[in-house]
Amino acid sequence: MKTFNARIAFPKKLIVFALLGTILFSTACEKESTTPDEEAITTEETVALVEAALAEGAEGIANEVDDAVEAAELVLEKTLTNVYCGISKDSTLSRDFNSARFSGNYTTSWQWVLNCNEQEVPQSLNFSRVATGEYESLRLISDDKAEGAWSMTNLVTGTAYLFNGSYIRNGSQESKVREQKSFTSTVELTVEDLSVGKIKRRITAGTATLLIKGQASSGENFSINGSVEFLGNGAAVVTINGQTYPIDIY
Repeated sequence: MKTFNARIAFPKKLIVFALLGTILFSTACEKESTTPDEEAITTEETVALVEAALAEGAEGIANEVDDAVEAAELVLEKTLTNVYCGISKDSTLSRDFNSARFSGNYTTSWQWVLNCNEQEVPQSLNFSRVATGEYESLRLISDDKAEGAWSMTNLVTGTAYLFNGSYIRNGSQESKVREQKSFTSTVELTVEDLSVGKIKRRITAGTATLLIKGQASSGENFSINGSVEFLGNGAAVVTINGQTYPIDIY
């Protein structure tokens, strides 16, 4: 009888151990198959936001400085009569654009005032601009508003104008890549010593600090710091989390 009972008890222990092993294995598999939280905004989407904030054809900084140069050249043609010193002017227009990279439309208004010295020689132009509209790029669809405020110097000397100021763009976007999420965003650029050639009106040098913040449709908030270096010949480099991304601004 003792021998018989021992043979019965041994298989029961095996069954218990087998059940425990099955439970542990199932738990481990569940942990491995759990999908990690998705990014609120991908790097690809982040770079696309910065590209639009810089690029000509999306009412970016390249358009801002071109409008400022146009205003400056208009008033500098008439400096001998001194009619513009200390005078504030404004203008509004609408633009439609359609290229391989961007399509959309914006209503743009700007205001400027020419600052002169005691001899009425132009020293700087304070230029502010607001652009409201929408664009579609290869990666994003955006409905947004951009605001720029600039101090423009080197008006009558040198071969390039010099810009210092800020550019803020905020609105709502729909992504065209990966999970095709939607989100709201604000792109803030603080620009230092942005050099713009007087002949071709192209950005040739300068730097900017970058802050991108917003909220995904899932409710997740994001905040991203970076920098921009303008290299000339239509090129810029964006640095985010130690990684660099080339951008064409023209």
